[in-house]
Amino acid sequence: MKGAWLLFRKEILQAVRDRRTVFMTVAFPLVFYPLLFGLIGGFVQRQKEELSSLAPRLVVVSEGADELVRALEEAPGFSVLSVGDLERGQGAMDEGLGEVLLLARREPARGELGYAVTLYYDAADQRAQAGAAKVKAFLADYLQGLARERLVAMGVDPEELTPPFTLEEVDVGGEEALARMLLSQLLPYFLVLSILTGAMGLGAEITAGEKERGTLATLLSSRLSRREIVLGKFMAVLAVSLVTAVLSAAGLLLGIQSFGVGLGGLPVGSVAWVLALLVPLAMTLSALVIIVGSFARTQKEASAYLLPVTMLVVVLGISTTFGGGELGGAKLAVPIAGPMAAIKQALMGGLTLGEVGWALLSSLGVAGLLLWAAVRFFHSEKVLFRI
Repeated sequence: MKGAWLLFRKEILQAVRDRRTVFMTVAFPLVFYPLLFGLIGGFVQRQKEELSSLAPRLVVVSEGADELVRALEEAPGFSVLSVGDLERGQGAMDEGLGEVLLLARREPARGELGYAVTLYYDAADQRAQAGAAKVKAFLADYLQGLARERLVAMGVDPEELTPPFTLEEVDVGGEEALARMLLSQLLPYFLVLSILTGAMGLGAEITAGEKERGTLATLLSSRLSRREIVLGKFMAVLAVSLVTAVLSAAGLLLGIQSFGVGLGGLPVGSVAWVLALLVPLAMTLSALVIIVGSFARTQKEASAYLLPVTMLVVVLGISTTFGGGELGGAKLAVPIAGPMAAIKQALMGGLTLGEVGWALLSSLGVAGLLLWAAVRFFHSEKVLFRI
């Protein structure tokens, strides 16, 4: 182990001297995530303001509903274009003259309030969605007011028909719960990506990169055993990946704060479980990167081999953190996906000691198996140098 620690210090010192590695490990996560979330928050806020001030352009087709059309034309906040029939209305929509096409039909058989209204709009267009929402709100108010007028004309007090029922909504979670939910959705996904990014950057450099430079053969001929070489490189990759993950988590927290929602004080237990689950997860991915880098001839080839691994992690992250199903119990033993789900549950306060055990034991077992495979690779010249 003394040789492994010696090689570990050498690799870490080399990584610290590399400005690119330092930037990607330290500066990038602390700058990128707050900037990203700040830009997204500013964009969302501007979009909300724009949609709230939008005056929907309506193309209206009336079939005996002139009273409703006049009310729309007199209402503030609407731009109304009346056409003769539905075909002309659809043509006007195709020409970009409106966001919403409204077909209003008067149905006397259904009484004085008998109207049939159909809205045509593109649900993928946010301006059209906002316009349709404003039209529906107007129609609800208009028909409610019309009903009150008819009741008064009939000598009926509308208040007497109001059901004795009140509904009050109280948000017991508050802003802090919203921020906690957002963090639980994003943090596991970003942690795994940052671990993999940090491991890939250094791992490919000190394995396949050393092959290209010809220094790996010199290292193999030293007094260090193959196991010590693997452990030293593994510990260096693990350290860099953990630093990247922790700083990425800090950047993510700063980014969430930029949305204007506060997390308050995260429970110490939740933070402790996240850190405990983070280490074996980083061990698994670091060992995997060492194996791929040992097999590849060049850094470029290693990056190509690691691309499917990255895509697999992305798919697992999306399905675990954003999917409808929840992993729990013994299912947390699934490599990579299990610890991610456990981190999500820890942040929400629903993780048990038994579930932590499943996630930790499986990750440590997989990491140990991958390290054993990496040592076997380093003992085989045929595999290591692809002779």
